[in-house]
Amino acid sequence: MRIRLSIYCCSLFALALLPSRALSFCHELDVVEARFMRAAAAHGAQVSVEWLGHSMFQIVSSKGTRILTDPHGRGDLPAPSGLQDIVTTSHQHGPHNSIWMAKGSPVVLEGLTPSGDNWNNVHTSIKDVSVYTVPAYHDKSQGLQRGKNAIFVFRVDDVCIAHLGDLGHELTPAQLKMLGKIDILLVPIAGGFFTVTAAEAKEVTKQVNPRIAVPMHYDWDGALADYVNGLRARKLNGAVLKISKQELPQPFDVVVFPTRSR
Repeated sequence: MRIRLSIYCCSLFALALLPSRALSFCHELDVVEARFMRAAAAHGAQVSVEWLGHSMFQIVSSKGTRILTDPHGRGDLPAPSGLQDIVTTSHQHGPHNSIWMAKGSPVVLEGLTPSGDNWNNVHTSIKDVSVYTVPAYHDKSQGLQRGKNAIFVFRVDDVCIAHLGDLGHELTPAQLKMLGKIDILLVPIAGGFFTVTAAEAKEVTKQVNPRIAVPMHYDWDGALADYVNGLRARKLNGAVLKISKQELPQPFDVVVFPTRSR
């Protein structure tokens, strides 16, 4: 049995008025708290990130808590392994909300209401994972063309990971403040219709300034090459990135996973 957490949120403006501590587990105001958490945690605890194609990632904490993001539902792409604890959906389009792919009895965190008309305000902790959302849009016209989109931020083993979903625009100062300090950014690349273009994705990456940027959703010829051009990029040898807070690079690297079948 899946457990759905859906808390209605009426507008981006209303969320922007909330106190920073109510918005973010990765915010500047949480630095002191994070230091205490690091001291209590095992030194060098690694989070694992695996790309399963399109916008689906399997994120696993050092304690074994499994998170599945934007399950694609496609038979030509890999399926997740093991029982999931958390599954998230950035919006209600089929290639991003196929929650049936998550085995077990995960907590389902939906970024949007079932109709897709409004955001859910997600801000919770499940086992050793903290997660919250930042309201965004699927296009450059505040959702008038393709609707709303939710950015999910996870703090796992003190590593802050942001999944941008189908982001369709560059980020505003309010959204950047709500995001907090991001270590790993999962950024979509498309031709400008379904998500941001490669050039816009590069600008968003610079806005966020993560320690690692991971491209996803690049089913367009040349999109990946355009994105990594001029950035410090390395191709991952295996299918899984395992890294601790202490091992994060500075300045940021682009980490490219092995290409998945389309």
